[in-house]
Amino acid sequence: MDSTNEKQMEARLRDIFTIAKKNREKRASNFLDPAEQEIARNVASGFPDMDFYLDGGYENAERRILVAYPKGMEDEPFKQPIGALRITSRDLSAHPGHRDYLGAILGLGINREKIGDILVGKDYTDIVVKEEIMEYIGTNLLKVGNAPVEVEEISLKELLKPERAYKEIKGTVASLRLDAVACIAFGISRSKMAPFIKGENVRINFKTVKDPSAPVKEGDVISANRLGRAKIMEVGGQSKKGRTYVIVHRYISR
Repeated sequence: MDSTNEKQMEARLRDIFTIAKKNREKRASNFLDPAEQEIARNVASGFPDMDFYLDGGYENAERRILVAYPKGMEDEPFKQPIGALRITSRDLSAHPGHRDYLGAILGLGINREKIGDILVGKDYTDIVVKEEIMEYIGTNLLKVGNAPVEVEEISLKELLKPERAYKEIKGTVASLRLDAVACIAFGISRSKMAPFIKGENVRINFKTVKDPSAPVKEGDVISANRLGRAKIMEVGGQSKKGRTYVIVHRYISR
């Protein structure tokens, strides 16, 4: 996210807190990616008399909405602003992927910010969306790729439990800097990774980073254009040579 988009996001989130405070109500945003969620936390720090939570429909959701409200109003009733849809292909030979489902929904003229996580399963796919567009998708989504589909509403409790395929990679680094860990994660030499990072092709927690020496830590997600996504699962002790042990999960696209 560039500085202009970041400022625009800050302004939109600030408006949510301001209106919720003025009207003494709970107010929700659209879906935020992890980088935008971090911006939301920073904005929230400027409203000490306000509280908030993030909700993606299930535990450990990647994309979440923000709900802001004045402190003391956590128990006030609030209509759930998100829901879930289950999409089942009528063509048993077709196996659409995440991009196919996302493309089909965006092709209906729906903005990405209205769509949460897409959980692709073996027999069907569950999608978390803003409640306001559920009926529209259910009526108009007839195909995903070339496969005809059926759409039904489900409760958030019925959502698929996401299972992400990954390859576990163990290694050591001289220091916890982006280029060193990314080399282990994606199997690329440091001489190639450094200019790749400088070319704005790599993100830490969905935020573009241009400095190969940028620090990383346990829990960080590294995304690289055309290479994929990896998460630093564990930072261990040091080897006899003073290098730090790391365990990385590189996610495998299905």
